[in-house]
Amino acid sequence: MSWGPADEIDRTAKVLIDLGLATDPDDARRYLEGLILQVAVGPEIASDPATQAALMTVVNAGRRAFKGGVHVRLRPLDPVLTTGWGAGSAASVVVASYGGTIVAELHPDRPTLAIGSPVALAGSPVLHLTWEGWSAGVVRQGGDRLGGDGNVVAAVLAAGLGVSETFQQALGAVVPGRRDVGVSLWRPDLDWRSAEAVGPRLEYLPAELWLLGLGHLGQAYAWVLGMLPYSNPSDCDVGLLDFDEVVAGNAATQLLTSPAVVEVRKTRIVAATLERLGMRTRISERAFDEQFRVISHAHQNRQEPLVALAGFDDVTPRRLLGDAGFERTVDGGLGAGPVEYLDMVLHTFPATVGPVDAFEDAPPRDRGLGPAYEAEVERQAANGMNRTAARCGMLDIAGITVGAAFVGTVAGALAVADILRVLHDGENYSVVALDLREPNRIKAILNANPGRYIPKCTAATQTSRL
Repeated sequence: MSWGPADEIDRTAKVLIDLGLATDPDDARRYLEGLILQVAVGPEIASDPATQAALMTVVNAGRRAFKGGVHVRLRPLDPVLTTGWGAGSAASVVVASYGGTIVAELHPDRPTLAIGSPVALAGSPVLHLTWEGWSAGVVRQGGDRLGGDGNVVAAVLAAGLGVSETFQQALGAVVPGRRDVGVSLWRPDLDWRSAEAVGPRLEYLPAELWLLGLGHLGQAYAWVLGMLPYSNPSDCDVGLLDFDEVVAGNAATQLLTSPAVVEVRKTRIVAATLERLGMRTRISERAFDEQFRVISHAHQNRQEPLVALAGFDDVTPRRLLGDAGFERTVDGGLGAGPVEYLDMVLHTFPATVGPVDAFEDAPPRDRGLGPAYEAEVERQAANGMNRTAARCGMLDIAGITVGAAFVGTVAGALAVADILRVLHDGENYSVVALDLREPNRIKAILNANPGRYIPKCTAATQTSRL
């Protein structure tokens, strides 16, 4: 058994180590390889964009946590998809491209997510993904599903919630998988099943935005963006800012990452995927620091997006978001611990409280070691390694942030929905906080000082500028 370097530690496997469910990376890998998620797809897959978006998201996010595989039953249809990342390819081909496996039958003892209205369901539990307009959820009974006709962002959210419920149950949680849960992207302050939570039909899409930080959250933002129904994807101009390369451990949490792109810069990966959809990108391979300023629209020859989705894992750049010249910024933050990794908080700016006050300086981190890490220090010392050197190495590994791709998926849907909601003249929230341990208790605070926005473009292009 070898722990290997910190960059190679699977971020989701580390959850099990930190929770005491596994003693080392190999033990955690074996645990996760014993987990299989099943997906049963109904006939809606042939024509419904939301069903297609949900299937792709479940497979992409699910296979990074359920390392035994995501088994998809498509029968009797295998249509060519028309939506987002899968457009132009058969459903079975898309499933395989994201790491899923097509199966003929469902196993009665494995968790199953039902998408649409499939027949002959089997599994334990069986959970139904559901959506209507901007509302999305997961229910135990097919008869309790919402009315359908949801937008693709709601479907991505439902997929993330479904993977979350089944994964938490697989790790021993008692309540997840045995309840109905949901969120409205239009009115997160309301019950997701209420008529007021459904919202309007999606008419306007963002014409331009920056993705700041292209790790767990940044790639989740890109994933949701790639699902949006642009009539002409080249209408969308996406700025990409990051300076890091992909490391092996990132594949567990980053939706556009695979082992094949280790040591490739994240900007290049995200740019290549978005450009394949036809979007325009601009790359900035640098840190987001006090020197970063967006080029104003007043500069006719070099205008840049004035809207940003930020996904930093450090408080320092987040405190600088108010000084970069953006008209609107949505900042996503995820919890870092083996329990807190299920938490997320979104801040939007401008607001009554600016970034400097919203993001306090991080307190010093506890540099203690858990039992699994202490045991490895003792093992290495017994094998002749200097104890201080062994401890330093394990402190580096213990300090690696844990995570799961389905968490970023949910946060990505919330963040992109914020931009869409403003484009559709919906409520403006300064803070949205969600804990996937209790998703029905989402908190949303109205923004008392939302600032001024750039006027919309016409609806004919399906794109708008804030």
